[in-house]
Amino acid sequence: MKKFYRALSMVLLVVVLSVSFLTACGSEQSANSTEASGSTAEKSSQPVTLKIWGDTDNQAILEASFNEINEAFTKKYPNIKLDYQYSGSFDSINVALQSDSLPDLFWVQGNKSTKMAEMTKQGFLLPLDDYKLDSSRFPEQSIEYATVDGKIYCSFPSFFDYAIMYYNKDIFQKYGLDKPKNWGEFENILKTLKDKGETAISFGGKGDFDRYWLMQVLAPTLANDVLQNIKEHKADTDYKNLIDTFNIYRSFAEKGYLGKDFAATDGAGAQLAFTNGKAAMLVDGTWNNQVFASVNFNVGRFALPSKDGVLYSQSGPSNYNTYAVSAKTKYPDEAAKYIEFLNDKESQQIFENNLGAIPLVKDLTPKDESVKEMAEYDQVGNNIYHVLSGVADETARPQDMLLADILPKLMTSKMTGEEAAQKIKDEIAKSSAK
Repeated sequence: MKKFYRALSMVLLVVVLSVSFLTACGSEQSANSTEASGSTAEKSSQPVTLKIWGDTDNQAILEASFNEINEAFTKKYPNIKLDYQYSGSFDSINVALQSDSLPDLFWVQGNKSTKMAEMTKQGFLLPLDDYKLDSSRFPEQSIEYATVDGKIYCSFPSFFDYAIMYYNKDIFQKYGLDKPKNWGEFENILKTLKDKGETAISFGGKGDFDRYWLMQVLAPTLANDVLQNIKEHKADTDYKNLIDTFNIYRSFAEKGYLGKDFAATDGAGAQLAFTNGKAAMLVDGTWNNQVFASVNFNVGRFALPSKDGVLYSQSGPSNYNTYAVSAKTKYPDEAAKYIEFLNDKESQQIFENNLGAIPLVKDLTPKDESVKEMAEYDQVGNNIYHVLSGVADETARPQDMLLADILPKLMTSKMTGEEAAQKIKDEIAKSSAK
């Protein structure tokens, strides 16, 4: 009998231990599941801070817009804090690249220069394709701007800037002039103003980009075919129209259309002369439109017309709201949310309301009538600087040659159009990207 009870006790002990073991395992699994679930919830709601570098040089223009945009973003995503600094100068970004210390996000110029492509090839930028960014509102040039080797690396540009002719309507009216409908009428305007003792175009020839803006409007208007062939890497390109364009640039200086002392005048000085009523026209960017809002005369705007009357702007998506994500950010998902917000209509309308920029997307409301006037163009031509940058590499920099060597020599009659075109051709021939 004792043996029976001893055996029964052993069976009961085994049963109790087995139940206890299974209960413990179940509890452990439940605890582990709860812990994992808690971690996921904690991850999704845990506050994070994104460090963002804005465009240092354009802080004065952009600060009001980004203050409002960043406030709207943090209201929508309260767990994401923004440390937004205007620290994104070209120099600081280069230093950060060298020291591998980029912020989570920073502004980029897309395909306007070779810089973003270089950063992607070196692994500094996060590809954004996995986030399925909505591109349905954007034109093809916006998508191309953000793309390197088939992958998206930055937010899509929502606005469009180009160099345009600003003109003093009062001076034009005084001499019975109106906006030109073709190239011949534009040449007649220049001659009339010169003959009447007026400075036709206020021109800054001192700095590289000061002297460049006139070429930016001339090149697509008179030689868009040549630029397109260069862009498409066509070896048999006929440079005749570009030669003529270079010679016209030179002739404007020789004929006195650019006024006196233009070689010693910088861009700010040229702008001041125009706003003071001392010149009839000025080549300037649409990005500076607000500068002319408070002058004491009527300001008009027109895109330069070609010989057959086509009004040309130049390809120039604005980099005001184009930002990339560092490949080493600790918060890629949250950074992608900021990119998505920059792509959203809400943030873009904030930009428009503050800046009065030309929208690339069709569902924004223009700020005022001047924006509608700037949007009066027939064709988006090639931007000569961007085209030449697109065929540049480490050994050949035709865009830099244009700015620093060719244009200063053309405006001082030290180089002919033929010589200028040949230098461009020779420089492109050295490039592996041609």
